[in-house]
Amino acid sequence: MKHVVNIEDMRLAARRKLPRAIFDFLDGGALDELTLRANREDFHRLFFRPRILRDVSRRNLETDIFGTTYKLPLVLGPIGSLGLLARQGEQWVARAAQAIGIPMCLSTASVCSIEEVRSASSQPFWFQLYVRSEEHTSELQ
Repeated sequence: MKHVVNIEDMRLAARRKLPRAIFDFLDGGALDELTLRANREDFHRLFFRPRILRDVSRRNLETDIFGTTYKLPLVLGPIGSLGLLARQGEQWVARAAQAIGIPMCLSTASVCSIEEVRSASSQPFWFQLYVRSEEHTSELQ
């Protein structure tokens, strides 16, 4: 990891080290990946313009999200089946989110139960609920 200096370097390192199925799960998007592609294009249009010689001693990044104040305007998004990548991965994410003062969202496809994640953190967390139609539900049975 000493040569990793940006996200693309990290992505390529993961591609070399992870089993293909796990890398594809993490790196890919849903269906034809249209939203993934659009999101990447949007981020490529953003630029950070560094401002130098500014007093940053009193900056405050706190933000209110749904009536709760968090330290940063970030949310750790849901990663389905995170527990396949790290034992009790969802619980580790809940602890990390609490430690840095931001919310996390638990995926419907989580390996850990809601109760297990709750036991790892006293901070409220969000839940991403996939509602399946009867057509899809019958395929699972």
